[in-house]
Amino acid sequence: MKTKHILLGVIASITMVAGLSSCDDYLNTDKYFYNQTSLDSVFQRKSLLMQYLNAASGYLPADDQLWTNASVPFSFSSDEAFCSWKDDRHAGIYYAMGEIDKYKGYFDGWANYYKGIRKAYMILERMGECQDLSETERRDIAGQCHFLLAHYYYCLVRQYGPVPLIPKTIPSNANVDDMTYPRATYDECIDFIAKEYEEAAHMLDTERSSIETYKVPTAGAALALESRVLLEAASPWFNGNKYYVDFKRRSDGVNYFNQTYDATKWGRAAAVCKRIINTDKYALYTVPADSKTPTFPANVSTANYPDGVGGIDPFRSYNDMFTGEESGFNVSEFMWAKDASWDLVWISFPAVAGGGNGLCVSQNLVDAYRMQNGMDINEAGSGYPAPSDAWQPIGGGGKTFSNYQLSSQVAKMYDNREMRFYATIVFNYCYREASSYTGTAANNKNFYQTFYKDSPFAAWSDYPNDKSFSGYNCIKYCHPSDKPGNGGTVRSKYFPLIRYAEVLLNYVEAMNEMDGSYTDNENNITVTRDPAEMVKYFNMIRYRAGLPGITLADAADKVKMCELIKRERQVEFALEGRRFYDLRRWGDLQRTMADPFIVMNVDARSNEQQKFYTRTVSSYQYSLYNITNKQCLYPIKQSRIDKNPKLDQNPGWEK
Repeated sequence: MKTKHILLGVIASITMVAGLSSCDDYLNTDKYFYNQTSLDSVFQRKSLLMQYLNAASGYLPADDQLWTNASVPFSFSSDEAFCSWKDDRHAGIYYAMGEIDKYKGYFDGWANYYKGIRKAYMILERMGECQDLSETERRDIAGQCHFLLAHYYYCLVRQYGPVPLIPKTIPSNANVDDMTYPRATYDECIDFIAKEYEEAAHMLDTERSSIETYKVPTAGAALALESRVLLEAASPWFNGNKYYVDFKRRSDGVNYFNQTYDATKWGRAAAVCKRIINTDKYALYTVPADSKTPTFPANVSTANYPDGVGGIDPFRSYNDMFTGEESGFNVSEFMWAKDASWDLVWISFPAVAGGGNGLCVSQNLVDAYRMQNGMDINEAGSGYPAPSDAWQPIGGGGKTFSNYQLSSQVAKMYDNREMRFYATIVFNYCYREASSYTGTAANNKNFYQTFYKDSPFAAWSDYPNDKSFSGYNCIKYCHPSDKPGNGGTVRSKYFPLIRYAEVLLNYVEAMNEMDGSYTDNENNITVTRDPAEMVKYFNMIRYRAGLPGITLADAADKVKMCELIKRERQVEFALEGRRFYDLRRWGDLQRTMADPFIVMNVDARSNEQQKFYTRTVSSYQYSLYNITNKQCLYPIKQSRIDKNPKLDQNPGWEK
């Protein structure tokens, strides 16, 4: 079952003529506009103009399809997880294993992104011809077009690095593949993207109706994405990185990446984040505490949230955003979101229960989660069990908290972990309710999933790879009622394209890296490295997770704070498609991926529990990654370079 991505909804409230459903429901306007005469008619009527706007937004990538039929290659290019399969639907594994070259056509979004750019430019150029638009509608449509321009170029830059910035006006019969424009520099691309997000923020509505809130970008969404782009541009990999010292434009010898580090870029990113915070329109999503909310260790502040964990349920506050328990347009944290792919659930369920079970989450990620007391599992006094005891079951009657069940058979190594761990990871004996199942087959409802070689949830004999080769999977997008396949249903849910938690962590990181202060005169914003401010916003994330906060002393130490931020982002955004981009921009990708995947010993049988819980270096064929620095940028397809000799290939992909 393959679900088409939902049109990302760059559509104003006036587009009731089209509605808000799958992109297959929208008219493919290209076939209606064969020549200049018919194209002229488009801009005379609001209904046709809106159809053309729908088409302009129809090339946006399905970023919720993280692993199956992904639109970008990078979700399998980090230390979070590998895949049980290597095929065209999971082509990210080809990339991670170093089997992509400049001739293969996987993940080639180049032409479509430029088609979307051309359409957005055309609307901006000609929308004045439409007489039945109000000024409010006209302004919002223009804002959507500027947003499209920014976001399409960002999609290009995040995949290929610097790209050509095409003129606003191009002959209507021009072929995208035949346009011969040279690549701009990286900084020129970033400046253009930031400018277009700014234009969008000035024109877009600041609020939408409930159904639009999570599909149609607002001014806040434009600024949030601008903060992401500027933070990436300020980071070491893109800011004075000598790896690209020889990467120059052939026509004039200009470096594509500036070779001089510019510390003011951090201030620019921080200022945008501060503007968003100052609007007071967004907040981290929380669920009120109730009788099922657990108590937390003594070192966790009990002050009312956001000054402590008081009054909220940390597990549900994180969990319910992703599972569909809460409607996406009610999640205050979602700044831009879309309907989530069915595949996010399918890949996490065992084959016998209708799933694929092919996402192999790593022990590397599992070990990144702290204990409930906030300590690292390797830290003295953390409460993490000794190796001789870690594999033993917790026993008793198990545990229940916040509607989450921890079986008595669960190993002690998974006990007393922070709440985001339980909301994200499927581990041995993890409870799967699957309450929507109406059939009679065993192991399809109210089961404890195991990963032993002789597990009842092992792969089918004719599909031996349909299992987790790490002993872990992802439960982050699974509602307790979800059951893929026959006899069950999957609840509608929402995928955040960007959420407020990212803005807060962007702000803290940018402040941490700043030298001196930075002033945005146009918006009357001044930011500086303020430890108290860093503690305030960092601890909002920590307290929402039920963890103790950091201190002023922590924030005063720039090096320590950098590591805290990296660790927090790894866990807060786990399995949301952000990890590769963070590792890349920090310059940590090749070093991190040089380490092998650590897994549980899935060759052990159910009567060999101690053997199963022994950390093991994965030898599975599709976990043997070959990621080098050249893979920080995707190759430009050679056929495109053949048509446009002004294009230079990315470093390392020339041969």
